[in-house]
Amino acid sequence: MIISDFKISILYTAAYFISFMSGRAGISALSAICLIGMAVFFYYTEKKRTNELLNLRGLMALGILGGEGIARLQLSFLSTVWTESTWLSFYLFYLVFFMVSGAAERFTESRALLSKKHLSLYKRKISDTALHRSIIILVIIISWSAFFYEAANLGFIPLFTVDMPHAYSYFHLKGIHYFTTLAVLVPAVSVLYLEHRKKQDLKPDAVSILGIFLPLLLSVLLVSRFQFMFAAILAVFAAASSGRKYKLWQVITIFMLMVAVYVTITIARAHSVEYLNSIFEMKNPDTPIFITQPYMYIANNYDNFNVMTRELTVHSNGLKMLYPFTTLTGLKFLNPDFGMGFPLFTTKEELTTVTLIYDAWYDFGIPGVVLFAAVIGLITGFILYEHKRDSNPFAKLIYAELAFYFSVSFFTTWFSNPSTWFYLGFSVLFYLVY
Repeated sequence: MIISDFKISILYTAAYFISFMSGRAGISALSAICLIGMAVFFYYTEKKRTNELLNLRGLMALGILGGEGIARLQLSFLSTVWTESTWLSFYLFYLVFFMVSGAAERFTESRALLSKKHLSLYKRKISDTALHRSIIILVIIISWSAFFYEAANLGFIPLFTVDMPHAYSYFHLKGIHYFTTLAVLVPAVSVLYLEHRKKQDLKPDAVSILGIFLPLLLSVLLVSRFQFMFAAILAVFAAASSGRKYKLWQVITIFMLMVAVYVTITIARAHSVEYLNSIFEMKNPDTPIFITQPYMYIANNYDNFNVMTRELTVHSNGLKMLYPFTTLTGLKFLNPDFGMGFPLFTTKEELTTVTLIYDAWYDFGIPGVVLFAAVIGLITGFILYEHKRDSNPFAKLIYAELAFYFSVSFFTTWFSNPSTWFYLGFSVLFYLVY
């Protein structure tokens, strides 16, 4: 039996209250268990309801709420007593997101049923196969052309540089680099194309293979770990959202391998365990690196948020979250300081990652968090309906992107990043064209 959203919200409120009280009493373990337990419960109920491993509301719970529970373990001296504003912000964010997304999905579904009799059939002027193929080829041409243009003007390719640390950071031409990195969407589109061909009993063709290989090659030439991982994960998520089944152990294995690779790269950069544990100020200085690294990249983000709620004196009134709009429209070039002159509140100078709702609170405080949760919830509800309706494959591309951002919602303010909206904008364009 599926439990109603209202009953789940009551259970969530009770668990959150226990976590709050135990946290105030200094019982960190109980405080953490309550939140992690609720995150797993949300994910389980959504998986049961949707019969999908990649369920958006469940992934958001694991990302933001589960991360919060990990932060409550307080294994580092950087962990501080959370303010009431911090507690209330995270409590309200997921509650509002969960309730609004559920209501939006049901409302969209009911409206569709009422208007179904008014729908008419039409013939496409272009076949689904040709459309998929055209999009893959077009984006590959755009991305590689932008890449070669940047390389010609900057005079280097990151992979082939010598004695230039962080070469990718310097490989940017304003307005052009967005199109270079647009290739990250192509492997996911190619997977959707492959699934379409599979339904027609057709084998993979050259376009589908190149659509996966060339974007990954481009990310290697750029020496961008994020672009490589984002493109690969997005492709896996697109496959899963298209009906390809992954067992839970396979998902866990992929996740553990990613963590292992990340830790290996960290060690290769000559960051010793002692150095990292000193930076992270772990209470146990002998904590193994495979625990320290993922723990701090989750937990400290919430403590950074807490520092902001204590020290921020003037809200930015929308300018933080408007940054993608001012960047993509070119308005920021009229005033380079527009939306940029805001200090970052962190526990330590080296630890700059934050959570999904950091900028929302920075802009308007708790009302900003609630508004942001409602907007994300509305979008999620519509995408959940479109995904379930299964009439437009590019709804699955948007679904896969949201699944990624929600899964790592503990890490940064994804929706204050211009690239996020650039990729989503093109995904919506593909959706509308289809």
